[in-house]
Amino acid sequence: MRITRILLIAIAVGVMATHVQAQRRGGGTATFAVTVTDGSGAPIGGVLVTVQGPVTRQARTERGRIVFEGLPAGSYRLKFEHPDYVALEREVTARGRAPIAVPIVLTEAPKPVPPPPVVAPPVKADPVTIDITTFIERNFVGRAASKTSALACATGGSAALVQVREPLKEAATGDADRFLYVIAGTGNARIGSRDQPLGAGTFLMIPRGVEDELSARGRNPLSVLSVKAGGSCASAQARR
Repeated sequence: MRITRILLIAIAVGVMATHVQAQRRGGGTATFAVTVTDGSGAPIGGVLVTVQGPVTRQARTERGRIVFEGLPAGSYRLKFEHPDYVALEREVTARGRAPIAVPIVLTEAPKPVPPPPVVAPPVKADPVTIDITTFIERNFVGRAASKTSALACATGGSAALVQVREPLKEAATGDADRFLYVIAGTGNARIGSRDQPLGAGTFLMIPRGVEDELSARGRNPLSVLSVKAGGSCASAQARR
């Protein structure tokens, strides 16, 4: 009886020792030493690294590096995310005491395609023919300081008759160039800081973004054909 008890105790001690040795061989914790770079080898900071397995960890890289310590042995799935790069996943097994190097190379995400430019719908317009002399008579400025009468408009441009007695300042436009042709009268055009004498037959081109001021000399008004190239079409209808 006593011998049997001694044998049972010896067997139990042996089993426990074997179990402890097995735990020592397969247990413990591991370390992942992660480096994240781009295709040229440059480190990528701010990458969100998620470790999922026997435990879950999450952190961001600093200068392309991050270390996860104290990981129980086992299989892990590592996920790497950054808004400028394509997400990547990697399977890694944690075992042994030495740090496990996990080098990762991320591919730059495709650049978003810019939306197509917004194009204004075409303005439905019919061909226009106007006798300028008759048009001026019907739309004469009279004693007014100035008068602008629409002649025609279409997609991307418009034309008007401008009659000036007193100085008329035109604000700079950012979306249209102006072409002026003096029909009658004399005067002056101040374009930016430059003065240009005007008379019948004078042609001017005033680029977008430049202010100008028209003024008349003498008793008769200065009559100018003004064409805008670019910008939105004027909504006013020509009066004939």
